Amino acid sequence: MVIITPILILLVFLAVQSAIYFHAANVATAAASQGAAAGAPAGAAPATAVASAQRTVTELGGHTAHQPGVTMSDTFVVVSVEVTVPRIVPFFPSSVTRTMLEPRERFIPESNR
Repeated sequence: MVIITPILILLVFLAVQSAIYFHAANVATAAASQGAAAGAPAGAAPATAVASAQRTVTELGGHTAHQPGVTMSDTFVVVSVEVTVPRIVPFFPSSVTRTMLEPRERFIPESNR
């Protein structure tokens, strides 16, 4: 019993830590996706994508390691979000990063179609 109890406790901690890590990964994925979608319309500013990603992280109960990164070109929007992971087990990563790529919407006036 003395040998089995610490092993069982470690397994429970590993299961909880895995669930926390995958939750943080899902939060980062959702935030990056929402940020890229917010930055995709024609004329959208990078601040719109950052605000949308930050709001999504907050609504889903996560904490960002730093401000989401946004790169905009004429054809694509790239949003990177890094979410911190609370650690119970020391060898798990302390953060998870997800990046989403979304094509930019083009506005073509009716006279040019």
